[in-house]
Amino acid sequence: MAASPFACTRFLLAALIFAACRPAGSQGFPAADQRARTAAHARVAVTSAPEAEFATITGIDADTRGRIFVADWMQKRVTVLGPEGRVLRTLGAVGSGPGEFRAMRGLQVLPGDSLAVYDPELARVTVFEPQSLRVASTVNLGPHLHGAAPFRVTRLTGGGFVALFRSGFMFNGGMLAPRRDSVAVLRADGTPAATIASVPPRPFLMSGFSMTPNPFGREPLVAADTRGHALYVWTDSLAVRTYDHTGSLQSHFSIPYQPPRVERKDVDGELAAMDERVRGTFAQALADSTPSHWPAVRDLLVDDADRVWIGLAGPRGAPREWAVFTPGGAYLRSVLVPEQVTLRAVRRGRLYGDQSNDDGVPSVVVLTLDRELQ
Repeated sequence: MAASPFACTRFLLAALIFAACRPAGSQGFPAADQRARTAAHARVAVTSAPEAEFATITGIDADTRGRIFVADWMQKRVTVLGPEGRVLRTLGAVGSGPGEFRAMRGLQVLPGDSLAVYDPELARVTVFEPQSLRVASTVNLGPHLHGAAPFRVTRLTGGGFVALFRSGFMFNGGMLAPRRDSVAVLRADGTPAATIASVPPRPFLMSGFSMTPNPFGREPLVAADTRGHALYVWTDSLAVRTYDHTGSLQSHFSIPYQPPRVERKDVDGELAAMDERVRGTFAQALADSTPSHWPAVRDLLVDDADRVWIGLAGPRGAPREWAVFTPGGAYLRSVLVPEQVTLRAVRRGRLYGDQSNDDGVPSVVVLTLDRELQ
């Protein structure tokens, strides 16, 4: 029997409503083998010169001149490299005065090539001028937050910040007090504008009085684009939310994706990567807390064209896959990065990261792609 015109109209209307309400990007995600066939491969083109001595790298970015800025947690300074990895100069000294640091976690090149450096010990953002690299301004966040300093702070174009707060461990009457991680948008002076996420804390393995991050744990990640937006991801899914400087949700996309299963060899691989002095300490704790699947996401970046780079989580022993999307969630291509490279920034078609040698000494690397993203 033929369907009535009314029934057909009803069906069409329902289909249109369903399509309109679907999150952007929900059209699917290519299978792993298909992504691998079309992936771009990142190759190391530049390595920092031997005289560039680093201890613990916590941030890398590059400006339009090709200068590379490297934050070092232990040395409490920024090393400035030329495009080919040669040391040009250093910024900062140990202390709490202007241009001085007690710690460094992350830096970013702002529009116009100003440089922003975040010090979590001082809860302070220092901005350096683009030409002279003299201190241009500082923003003290601590007086406005009434609590622990953010774990990481990223400046938003046009002013303001997006801040990631990681909860510490506090004992209350012999018990661990409740913990939450959160993400907040801050105004240009550091005062809170809005909390955009409050989630379970990044999980740790605990054994006796020792603890270390759980390699299979979920956590919040943040980034910023060139339009003054903050991007937020909870690593259990490929879902990206974008907020403006007031903390208002502007857009989101969600990609259907099933991360790899966690196998016994994956647990063994994570244990083998730990320092041998503590490996035995956490073996049972890791076995007791192993989930069925890896997190979906390992890391999050936004490049200077506002493309969203999502580092996919998965087993060791293979190049790291970064899935690249448009701001609206359309999949472009995956990029395979050597496993030993920690990717920190993507600027003008070049990838910036660091890798450590067999003795654990890090160096900065610049990588290029063997094919275009689009």
